[in-house]
Amino acid sequence: MCGPTLRVFHADVMPPFYYSAIKPGAFWEKPKFFSLTMPSFIRSAFEQIRDLWIRTIVFITSPIFQRLLPDPYTKAGNVRDNTKPAHASRVTMTEIISSHQCDLKGFAYAGTILSWIDIAAGIAAKRHAISPSVTRSVDDVAFLHPVKLGDIVSIQASVNKSWKTSMEVGVKVEAESPLTNERFFVAHAYLTFVALSPRPTAKTHLGRVLSGYQPIPVPELIPHSPMEMKRYEMADQRRQARFKQQKPNYQAIRDLMREWSQGLKTKADGIAPIKKHPGYFMVEHSSYNMDMDTEEQPEEPVKNDKKRRFSQDPRMIQQVKEKPMDSTFAEVVELVMPQHANTLSITFGGQIMAWMEICARASANRLAKAYLLTASIDSLNFIASSGVGDVVTIRSIVSRSFNSSMEVYVSVEAENLLTGETKFTNDGFFTITAVDHENIPVIIPKVVPQTQAEVDLHEGGHDRRIKRLQRRRELIHFVNSSSSSSSTAASVDA
Repeated sequence: MCGPTLRVFHADVMPPFYYSAIKPGAFWEKPKFFSLTMPSFIRSAFEQIRDLWIRTIVFITSPIFQRLLPDPYTKAGNVRDNTKPAHASRVTMTEIISSHQCDLKGFAYAGTILSWIDIAAGIAAKRHAISPSVTRSVDDVAFLHPVKLGDIVSIQASVNKSWKTSMEVGVKVEAESPLTNERFFVAHAYLTFVALSPRPTAKTHLGRVLSGYQPIPVPELIPHSPMEMKRYEMADQRRQARFKQQKPNYQAIRDLMREWSQGLKTKADGIAPIKKHPGYFMVEHSSYNMDMDTEEQPEEPVKNDKKRRFSQDPRMIQQVKEKPMDSTFAEVVELVMPQHANTLSITFGGQIMAWMEICARASANRLAKAYLLTASIDSLNFIASSGVGDVVTIRSIVSRSFNSSMEVYVSVEAENLLTGETKFTNDGFFTITAVDHENIPVIIPKVVPQTQAEVDLHEGGHDRRIKRLQRRRELIHFVNSSSSSSSTAASVDA
């Protein structure tokens, strides 16, 4: 994670947000007579000089103060190693899908899987660094098979390579049915973590400023097995690709969604009509039947496509052919509680991704009236962090729709209720597919952009989709080749 002004996402560069926020007047309150006796331009210059002096003192003393603080690991009688084997960080989590983690069709939410991925990767990173570690970025995650209610999910994570203060963690997700014992591949993910200084919690404001968590060096990772060596070599290639990746600026669409959130739409949302229910209203049978007779009949089912079969279920026929993009806008507001954060009181990256998926599915359901499956999530970079007590606001909009799938843009902001500071933390794209009861794709309406910001977001959807499909094919090829190699090795051993 790095500061909002940093444009090159380098995990080994010390991110500004790791420093405790230093506000003007944090150490010394300005006397009231200054505002009465001093001209405004002199008072402004005085405040700038004072703030510069405070920041300089903190910048000089903070590294010294950090070295004077005790290290819990060495204080317990342990010695920090300069190198560590790859297998020492390995972790395997096993989870069983329960009803509260599933949608209407009994499929597990992708956000739930993503949160488990983040937790498993975080444990692996902490085992290697022996210090608190936070999620810096998440590469693209493609889901190759849905997980259902009752399935047993296995999440395996290990550190692939470490650099100065950062680590890449690879995570593999598999599942098996409790009735058939059939195992199948679900997803694969790569996450980057940054190790922070393990320090005791400060009890005063000055202590928090001087002892803020800062990146620290991590042990060098030593691969042993052929697979560990392969992961070690490929990690450098992915790291270079992350540095070269240029992220477009979606500030215009974020500002537009913020206006919608604040009720500044030129066309106000209408009030939903009252839908009578027998449990609350006395409905006459005659009038009810008359309403049913005059109801508009659905259109004929769409004919089968020559290349791909689409749903013929009349209940899945969409009532409209297209919708304006702003009609898919959705917003989710969450208060970060202690259970949502790590030991540093920083919100779990996996929790943020889970909230993002909820918002993305809300937007998707406003476009398509069907069952939904999350197919993939594009890479995420956490620009800034949120913590316990912050209010996290997630906004989403369907940026482009295709035959039966749609791309949803999601942005996240964090608000500190004590200081009033609001900061952009991260954004990303979800790909969601509409299906019927038999998991057959459903033809969905087209989303129509209206403002220039919407047009710009919509036009980039085609290129983003091509890249996703290419990465998906590469993942399938990688999984198939790995399976073939494992089968060959097993036959040789036999």
